[in-house]
Amino acid sequence: MSKAFTSDDVPDLTNHVAIVTGQVFVDCLETTYLLLRKNCTVWVAGRSKSGFDEAKTALSTRRDVTEEMISRLHFLKLDLGEMKNAQLAAQTFLREHPERLDLVIANAGVSLQRSDELSTDGYEKTIQTNHLGHFAFITTLLPLLEKTAREHGNARVVVTSSDAHAFAKEGIDLEALTTTKPHRGLRDMGGAFQRYGASKLANMLFARELDKRWAEPLRKSGLSISADCAHPGTILNTGLGGNGKDWGIPAFVNTIVRASSFFLGFSSLEGAMTQVYVATSAEVGTREDHGKYYVPVTNWRGRYYSSQAQKPDTKWGEDDELAARLWEFSEQALKKAGGETP
Repeated sequence: MSKAFTSDDVPDLTNHVAIVTGQVFVDCLETTYLLLRKNCTVWVAGRSKSGFDEAKTALSTRRDVTEEMISRLHFLKLDLGEMKNAQLAAQTFLREHPERLDLVIANAGVSLQRSDELSTDGYEKTIQTNHLGHFAFITTLLPLLEKTAREHGNARVVVTSSDAHAFAKEGIDLEALTTTKPHRGLRDMGGAFQRYGASKLANMLFARELDKRWAEPLRKSGLSISADCAHPGTILNTGLGGNGKDWGIPAFVNTIVRASSFFLGFSSLEGAMTQVYVATSAEVGTREDHGKYYVPVTNWRGRYYSSQAQKPDTKWGEDDELAARLWEFSEQALKKAGGETP
């Protein structure tokens, strides 16, 4: 079994700067907390300032959170629903904070999006938020990550995937991402899970291709820089799927799910551990191979113990041809949206 990894094993991150996408969802909050308590400056990138303020208030009530820790917590407006806006958010950060960026943790996401609606950019809404928006945002930040690795020794990108990538049994049909289908309520639930699975597969392939195109050549020149993806584990109470009204799910089902989250699956803190492990651990930093898929390791009681790299659950997760096609598709989508391609 892997060596145990606890919140106390997160190294000191004094002077480090991190961007974490998402805001009020539980594993974003806990990821932010784990970084703050180790002296990191954290920018939470999301759509809603009020949501950020709620999360900030929730953190400030914790006994071990000090005013100094809260002073290192900042908000960056980011709308992943439009690629150009996502790129503009990254450009704003580069312009206003050009000194340093050590970590980017792509955590924001949605699920259970209707099949009869497309994003403003003209794509299926799950892939838009979970992958395309992050593609525009992260690729724009690469020069500052490289600068940080050169000047301070290390920089990392961590993309949140999940074991739901296995729902994409046929990979990613890129042509279908610009088409709609009639919404059939609960009868389309299987399709919604497949679309979510495709977006999580896209996250995995993005990390793989990002490392291949960007980080690996820089490592060969002597820099410590990487891109990997992480599965947080099973966390029921994330809020990713909304309230279920569009699917005809009775309200009492959501109540049961929230109640079950206290004893089924990981706690929100446990769900943040693999992201933070990949982002900060010396073990990951000293590896020569990256673009990997990291998952939680549990103890005999089913609680989080550590994290390790493993093979994806389907062949598509290691399909370099599909990863390259997805990258090219994403570049073209960004160009169509009026953005600048990397």
